[in-house]
Amino acid sequence: MEIIQIVEDDPDQASLLDHVLRKARYRTNVAYSGEMAERDIRRLKPALVLLDVMLPGVDGYELCKRLRQDHETQTIPIIMITALGTAEHRVAGLELGADDYITKPFSPQEMVSRVKAVLRRARLRGQSEESYMDGALILKENRFIVAYRGRTVPLSGPEWWILRCLADRPGQVVPREELISLLWGEDGLVHEHELYRHVRALRDKLEDDPVNPMFIVTIPNVGYRLAPLRQ
Repeated sequence: MEIIQIVEDDPDQASLLDHVLRKARYRTNVAYSGEMAERDIRRLKPALVLLDVMLPGVDGYELCKRLRQDHETQTIPIIMITALGTAEHRVAGLELGADDYITKPFSPQEMVSRVKAVLRRARLRGQSEESYMDGALILKENRFIVAYRGRTVPLSGPEWWILRCLADRPGQVVPREELISLLWGEDGLVHEHELYRHVRALRDKLEDDPVNPMFIVTIPNVGYRLAPLRQ
């Protein structure tokens, strides 16, 4: 059974998360502060960290940053949990290296589905570096960066996975539903707006003209595909 590290300073919220995950047949460990969590994570090497943002002392953003900077913990998946649901807060967490971001309140079904989705993606990682598109696009495994046209571009976790999914099938259309399932699992919620936001962020980082994309192409009412690169 995989260990999920819960980091939540509210005892009631921590108890709820613990109950939901144990019912889903995961082992859990609970920490009530960033300092306690950092020690537990280094000791247990959990399969995933559920990290509340608002913590006493070392907050969730700082802890996420520390885990991503340490070689021993940098590949452990992180889902950030917070009542701060603005786009700015979500972007801040994802840019620090979080794999997903859940806003309170959430349903047990949503939580378990998102955990399963992130763990499923984690199992796909750990392979050697793979080159796509005749070497012009290289996705760096385990580091959420891409080498593109001779420059290194940092990506958020969702951006990296969208690009990898598209790059696995260059020139082919990948349905929106497939990308949504990869990122968020089958939680019964509609995530099309979130998907579009991540695709738009990818275009801002990689396209010469993000408003008129030539690389990450939208197929209306279907999905997206990678077009041949212009050298």
